[in-house]
Amino acid sequence: MLALPIDSVLPEVCAALSTRAAVVLTAPAGSGKTTRVPPALLDAGLAGDGKVVVLQPRRVAARLVARRIAQERGVRLGEEVGYQVRFDRRSGPSTRIEVVTEGLLLRRLQVDPELSGVGVVVLDEFHERSLHTDLALALLHEVIEVLRPDLRVVIMSATLDAEPVVAWLGGPSRCAHVHAPGRTFPLELRHAPRRDERRSPVRVAQGVRAALDTVPDGHVLAFLPGVGEIRATAERLDTLGVPVLPLHGRLSAAEQDRALAPSPARKVVLATNIAETSVTLPGVRAVVDSGEERAPHFVLAWQTTRLVRGPISQASADQRAGRAGRTGPGLAWRTWTAEEHRQRPARTAPEIHCVDLAGAVLELLAWGADPTTFRWVEAPAAGALAAARELLAALDAVDGRGALTPIGRQLVGLPTHPRLGRVLLAGVAAGCLHEAAGVAALSEVRDPWEGDPRMGPGLEGRLDGLDGGGAGAHRGRLAQARRIRDQLLRLGRRLEAPAGGGRGLEQALLAGFPDRVGRARGAGSHRYQLSGGAGAVLEADSVRPPELLLAVGLDAGHGGQRAEARIRLSLPLSADDLPLVETPRLHFDAGLGRVVQRRVQAFGDLVFRELPATGRMDPEAAAACLLEALRDDAEAALDPSDQARSLRRRLALLHHHLGDEGWPAPPSWTELLAELCPGRRSVAELRRADLLVPLRRQLRGRQHADLKVLAPMRFALPGGRSAAIRYDAPERPPVLAARIQQLFGLRQTPRIARGRVTLQVHLLAPNGRPAQVTSDLAHFWTHTYAEVRKELRGRYPKHAWPADPLTSPSR
Repeated sequence: MLALPIDSVLPEVCAALSTRAAVVLTAPAGSGKTTRVPPALLDAGLAGDGKVVVLQPRRVAARLVARRIAQERGVRLGEEVGYQVRFDRRSGPSTRIEVVTEGLLLRRLQVDPELSGVGVVVLDEFHERSLHTDLALALLHEVIEVLRPDLRVVIMSATLDAEPVVAWLGGPSRCAHVHAPGRTFPLELRHAPRRDERRSPVRVAQGVRAALDTVPDGHVLAFLPGVGEIRATAERLDTLGVPVLPLHGRLSAAEQDRALAPSPARKVVLATNIAETSVTLPGVRAVVDSGEERAPHFVLAWQTTRLVRGPISQASADQRAGRAGRTGPGLAWRTWTAEEHRQRPARTAPEIHCVDLAGAVLELLAWGADPTTFRWVEAPAAGALAAARELLAALDAVDGRGALTPIGRQLVGLPTHPRLGRVLLAGVAAGCLHEAAGVAALSEVRDPWEGDPRMGPGLEGRLDGLDGGGAGAHRGRLAQARRIRDQLLRLGRRLEAPAGGGRGLEQALLAGFPDRVGRARGAGSHRYQLSGGAGAVLEADSVRPPELLLAVGLDAGHGGQRAEARIRLSLPLSADDLPLVETPRLHFDAGLGRVVQRRVQAFGDLVFRELPATGRMDPEAAAACLLEALRDDAEAALDPSDQARSLRRRLALLHHHLGDEGWPAPPSWTELLAELCPGRRSVAELRRADLLVPLRRQLRGRQHADLKVLAPMRFALPGGRSAAIRYDAPERPPVLAARIQQLFGLRQTPRIARGRVTLQVHLLAPNGRPAQVTSDLAHFWTHTYAEVRKELRGRYPKHAWPADPLTSPSR
């Protein structure tokens, strides 16, 4: 067996795991950790009489890793070494090393939290930070702490920052960090000499040709962001004279195996990031990298995930480069400059921040944990958790207290997204399990009829195609969809139908997609308002678009959160299909300037009828409606008096300069609005409120009296009169404006707030306009007054303009 760099640290890994609950193993790409560590753990007896379960993020990698381990141990795949991925299994009672994908490990934990018969769990490629891997590690940690102190966990990665993970697992006493040496063959990195704005297929095709010319033997592996780019690159290489094979997740297992199979002749493999980790292509000596990927990004507005093309991280680039140089000197050809590389993020962001959390939240609720207080490896955003809970509630998976319902408990055991699982359950109840399973299967694969103009976005034709000959369909995708449908049918026949629910496919789909009912925005329009509040566009076809439809397949738009999504699969509906709910609904009538109450018959955000309402209006709901309608321009809604505006500005100035003495920050206009809305229903009622009362309520004890001294409303002038002080933003000086003659005798600029704030003095001419503005009155009298006096005497000769203004106070 070929010696690999990882072999030198296998005894250290086994020794560390014999005394600790976990080991973090970091080793460069190509060191052999994926295929060598699991057998070493088994042979060292660390699994006891149980098995070693290896978690792989991707199905292709899981199958390939299991096959490679079986080859190295000289056993048949499916016996001592096996794998299980969704809808595909080759393992049995004698399997001791089992490679599984992420969702399957979570299923096992839910069914058997003690993981009976499992001695060690290996989490491979942890740096990818997939949501399921993060969740699996968190649950395994709880299992070790509470149920199975003998269970062991190994976390493996080529580019992981190990210290945070070790600390999260309890520090060095509970988790060891072992680092393995790198590859034994040199790897040459080349960057583009200058920035290249051409599309990735052009850059990669050129790089492939250069790699074949530069490296005399071995295969070339090229990374591209998606299937479309792979096809475009292959077209540019059709005269290459070397086999060009695609490798991506949409291919059948046989097509993937063909790209990965050893070959004595040179070949070029064009792959997505499916080949970035774990997957070893024997004989690869050169890697050409586009530096791009399509990563998932969950869009809350539509509760759907879009794939966004963008640059890969530095860590991903290192992973890709590591595919070369495993059996000899290698070359990694990067189609971006070294300067561009330095500007890329060091690591890929954890998936928990950019994917749908509904499935994860469902898992945690079934586990008995509160998702908001659960000890995540890295906690998700509160808004994403809330959106997941809302969706589960709409699916009847959780009750009003947030606990799992019987439907929710059934959904946990299904290998689908909660939406599709709910469709299956409703399909059982509605007597249309076959059609419901077909819809779920079509949602799991790329559309077999993509690009067929005869099909349009309708579901009915696709369901007929699944059962019939499938004319015009992509054979591989159609076969995959049929396999998944048949698996789901077998699952569905064992399900207990939930109580209630209507009959027919429409009702089954409504159960899983209650937020996807769309109503046309106008007669014949292809633009729809969805019951969940978002907008969507139906792809144009020759058929008149229906007034109502169910958007089962929804692709997020590319223009940001406010863009409309594209309806990919749909089913026409009639209003009779919808269980309308009549509720009293409050609405702020801008014309009347008040909250009014109506009885509305609606489905989600779609209102179908609106009738006058009688009865008492809920005062709390009315206040909330009033606040929501006016909060964006609270100051205009309150229309505060000059006295209220001045008081709020005085309080703001004292807080800004004397906050250390306990002067509070004044409430914002929005906060004042929120305080005044309860008990009121109209703008007129708000404007009758005395705003001085809630503003003065901020003051405590002596602050009421000190306010008049520290931030006075007027200033006493030398001649016996007084002038108003005009307050602005707290960081700007207040303004004292008075006629010049009224300021004669005032030697220094007035100061307030215990001398911390200097007023800005506006010295007004007889016409009321500023003749001078200063914050240093003494300087003005000494250096500027003579010139101003000369000018004003000429313009206003009847006024007194003494040569010495400091000894001639005016009255």
